[in-house]
Amino acid sequence: MKKFILIFVFGIIFQGIFYSQWVLQYTSNPAQTVMALKFYNNNTGYYAGVLYNSSTFNIHKTTNGGVNFIDQSSNYTAQRFMSIWIMHPDTVIICGNYGKILKTVNGGNNWNLVYADTIKQFWCLFFVNHNTGFVSGSHGTIMKTTNKGNNWTILNSTTQTTLDGTWIVNENTGYVGGANIFLKTTDGGQTWVNKIGNFISPFETAEAVYFSDANTGYYCTNTTNARIVKTTDGGETWNLIHAEDNIGAAWGMSFTSSLTGYVCTGNGKVLKTTNAGLNWSVQSTPLTENLYEIHFPSADTGYIASWSGKILKTTNGGVTFIGKINNEVPGKFILKQNYPNPFNPSTNINFSIPSLVFVKVQIFDINGKLVSEPVNENLSPGNYQVTYNANNISSGIYYYRLSAGDPSTGDPSTGSGQSFSETKKMIFLK
Repeated sequence: MKKFILIFVFGIIFQGIFYSQWVLQYTSNPAQTVMALKFYNNNTGYYAGVLYNSSTFNIHKTTNGGVNFIDQSSNYTAQRFMSIWIMHPDTVIICGNYGKILKTVNGGNNWNLVYADTIKQFWCLFFVNHNTGFVSGSHGTIMKTTNKGNNWTILNSTTQTTLDGTWIVNENTGYVGGANIFLKTTDGGQTWVNKIGNFISPFETAEAVYFSDANTGYYCTNTTNARIVKTTDGGETWNLIHAEDNIGAAWGMSFTSSLTGYVCTGNGKVLKTTNAGLNWSVQSTPLTENLYEIHFPSADTGYIASWSGKILKTTNGGVTFIGKINNEVPGKFILKQNYPNPFNPSTNINFSIPSLVFVKVQIFDINGKLVSEPVNENLSPGNYQVTYNANNISSGIYYYRLSAGDPSTGDPSTGSGQSFSETKKMIFLK
């Protein structure tokens, strides 16, 4: 009997497939494009959008993992912020259009202007320690601070083109990418050398940059096929490691280690690597719009900001485990009751599909709001088990729905041939 159980469990693990698990955590009201988002830890973070009205409350802070955000006043209307850096939950610097750099030392109760230049736009902030930081932006601007952002000195970047993605490795070595340019310094920003390689064209910009050490790094670009390139020799040579049609621009990048990284794209998808860029898997999210910024404050917990002001969250690295229990082909669609039920913090959802179909498993709260979509893929015939983790929702009654339809359209509601939809209730008790 024990041998049978071990074989059965191994069968589930061996045939297991990882699927995406990004949930819609928060929706700004009114809607506002969010291009600046950063978290200090899993619970405390800030995002900023732009409000084209008389409101100055365009900076937002959470201390409970995005369950809700407190609106904070920047003192400026119609102000778009592009980057945030958190030194401490109370000490935060933010930059954006009209050459503004703001700083708070009391958790955002007051934001003070520390720099302004109305002809510039600042796109990226990066601090190598609490004292020394850099900001990059339009007109080839790179500035440096050595006193916690209170004062800024303009550096000679030798270019007038827009600069964006920035990564500073240490006090001496740093990189700044931009439109048809990729700069490197080895003397703390006093001089910059162009290390463009052969992958940036005049029509694409290095939107985000990450270096695991002084020589090994990546940048992603705003082309429609989400190009990602890598260097292992400090920018002397670059290799194209990802390009995929119909996935949109690669806007943001966040690595949790030298091996594991994420890139958010222009059509609601997330790319993930666990082997330093050798391979990239695609994760789905509930959105199909531009995902502008992504940040993982820890190995498994990450946040994404979108074009319409929505905040997505994952607590398991963006994946959920789906096990194909056996190769038996069922004769009909079946959705079983989840178990355990009630549950805390995870439960299993078993279902059967008799043919190749596009399958969705969705979780809704009692008001009908979609809180998770653990399955959104084509699946072959078989009996499946989904493990759903509810760490990021509150206790209560929820509903889970299995929908299946035409694999060629990916639309269960208009599927030709076999289609199916069924909903069941489950209870989450913390």
